[in-house]
Amino acid sequence: MHFKLSHLFFSLTIVVLFSSCLGTTTVTTTSSNPRFVSLTFAKNNTIAYLDSAKFALSADSITIINEDSLPYKTRIDSVNPTFSFISTSRATLFFDPLNYKYKKDSAVITGKDTIDFRQLVQVRNFAADGKTHRDYNIKVNVHQVNPELYIWSKINDQLESGTITNQQATLFNSKFYFYTSNGNNINTFSSINGYNWSSATTTGMPANCPMNPFISFNDKLYTCYSTTQILNSTNGLDWNSSDYSTQNYNFISLLFVFNQQLWAITQSKSDQTYHFATSDDGTTWVIRGIIPSNFPVTESAALSFSSRTGKTKVILLGGYSADGTLLATRWSTIDGINWLDFNTQNNSLPALANAAVIAYDNKLFVFGGKSVDNSPIATPIKQSIDEGLSWSIPDSTKNYLPVGFQPRYNTSVLVDASSRIFIIGGQTSSVVLSDVWTGKLNRKSFLLQ
Repeated sequence: MHFKLSHLFFSLTIVVLFSSCLGTTTVTTTSSNPRFVSLTFAKNNTIAYLDSAKFALSADSITIINEDSLPYKTRIDSVNPTFSFISTSRATLFFDPLNYKYKKDSAVITGKDTIDFRQLVQVRNFAADGKTHRDYNIKVNVHQVNPELYIWSKINDQLESGTITNQQATLFNSKFYFYTSNGNNINTFSSINGYNWSSATTTGMPANCPMNPFISFNDKLYTCYSTTQILNSTNGLDWNSSDYSTQNYNFISLLFVFNQQLWAITQSKSDQTYHFATSDDGTTWVIRGIIPSNFPVTESAALSFSSRTGKTKVILLGGYSADGTLLATRWSTIDGINWLDFNTQNNSLPALANAAVIAYDNKLFVFGGKSVDNSPIATPIKQSIDEGLSWSIPDSTKNYLPVGFQPRYNTSVLVDASSRIFIIGGQTSSVVLSDVWTGKLNRKSFLLQ
């Protein structure tokens, strides 16, 4: 360990000159302050990130610690440290004598030592006066879990015990809602954390509600009930209906919120052409241009998200075209006017419908989906690191849903404020599900990233 000479011997010397007619006298005072100032690790070409450790005194004022842990698997067995104190005449390191590889319990700092910080437990510094000393505990934090690992688990086997024909979940005003229908009744479940659920009473939602995706916009929740009716709610429980039967268009699907507008696909009653429609208030709609050829009109996975450059983008994955063709298209836009189909450049995503897509950790993830034979896509998760251009299966050593997870489509995938992902419900070839799974990237749980 390297010390400045002033810290090694006499870091604080006060020279006082007394002058008189008889001559001059010099008095020297030596510091008695042994307080810790800093600890740094020298760069090591064989141990990455070692010199990035930032140390400080903890709240107890006796522990030297790096609150921001070093990356996973960083070695700390061969460290060249530099301690600094207000003043020092000598400093001694104390080890765990049972485990220290050199089988000694202490060593005086020389400035040239290579230290195994796995066994280092304390440093004692003597001030420049050679008498006053202070002891500090030493703790070097290294992440003990892989930060890139996703931890998944099932947290609820079955929210709805009765028969279900349609289901959908959403996250609105920091609260989870799960809606089920059997054609005759609506059952609703709510939760503030995604773990503990309770039954709730819903009004105004028709018993045969198809449970199309719910979209939050301007402090209301919206869903498309029929071609002429849009349902909305301010609390997720009490619903109102807006009727558009007198308009010259039918609603086909609600899409997303983009550029502070709610977007939908409509069909003209006069010539049956399909158009985008937008609303500033969720009530009054403006019919826009005709949708591109081979564009999905139903059951696509739609998402509005922020790109790496901070721009809002939109992507729609799969779905059915106007003629009922199952699509492998991936339409994207940054302005709502010019649309690009990534599938013409890269066909790494199969044709699918009723998938769910989220933005998470600077990636896009698509969950589930229905294939051309109406069975669930076998691969539960795919990811894109280039904002939807290409897709791949995540590394199974880092992100893999556990045994027992059933491939599904028409599932709801939600991300809460703590970056926890929830997979709620869905449908297999034979069963409508009401289970709940949750997962999170380890790194999202670290206090400092």
